[in-house]
Amino acid sequence: MYYFYMVLNYGAYEVNCLVLTEIEGPSLVVIEDENVDSIPMNCHFKVEEESNSLVVKWTKDNKVVFQYIKGHGANVIPEFRGEVKSLSSDPNDEESGILLLNPTIETSGTYKCNIQTDKKTISMDKELHIIDIQNYTHTLQHKRIQNETHLECEIANVYPKPTLAIQTFNGEQIQIIASDVNLLDDGKYQASAIAVIRTEDDSTDEYQCVSMFNGLSFNLTTNIISGSMSFRRPEWSHLLLTVLIALVTYEKFSY
Repeated sequence: MYYFYMVLNYGAYEVNCLVLTEIEGPSLVVIEDENVDSIPMNCHFKVEEESNSLVVKWTKDNKVVFQYIKGHGANVIPEFRGEVKSLSSDPNDEESGILLLNPTIETSGTYKCNIQTDKKTISMDKELHIIDIQNYTHTLQHKRIQNETHLECEIANVYPKPTLAIQTFNGEQIQIIASDVNLLDDGKYQASAIAVIRTEDDSTDEYQCVSMFNGLSFNLTTNIISGSMSFRRPEWSHLLLTVLIALVTYEKFSY
């Protein structure tokens, strides 16, 4: 299963008779388990005058993954067979789509749609970010030492590299005195952070550890109340001009 944000980039790119209106597809996909759906990416364009030739190319990080040549049909580059599938065998001067099969962390990247006729060439690109939290763990532990509370947060089996912040329940940041991040064999990450805050001996307080991913609009949060076990929850934060397409019960996170 995955959830994703869909961004529709309207506002056509136009070069005389060749119009590229949008790349339709998600900008962020969160993979939670092994039931991962394929990701559609569609390039909408229009050739407004008769052209003797039409070439449509899709690239990922500047490597060609798919190509359509008018009169010769559509083909996935051999290197990417099993990873990419054509959504349209005949673009018909209107759209060219690809399907990203079995998405993994390697699916993250910059995808570009390039349209070429015998008169003009035009292109548009789109960033796709993958967050993988399959089998992740996220804990926050605390220890009272005299009038200080020592807080240790750990997260493991996540991608991309997380940044940890430890704070009070009201959002007040607690200074981190030590942190560490390690790359695991499967390309995921493990990270930890330690923070210290002065507290009263008889006080009961709630703390949070927030794991952030390169400024993306998805965070993971784990909470702890003094004297209790920690609990965790994922949070989505809403970005301007972004529509959340997911049937989830996650709590919205606002920066």
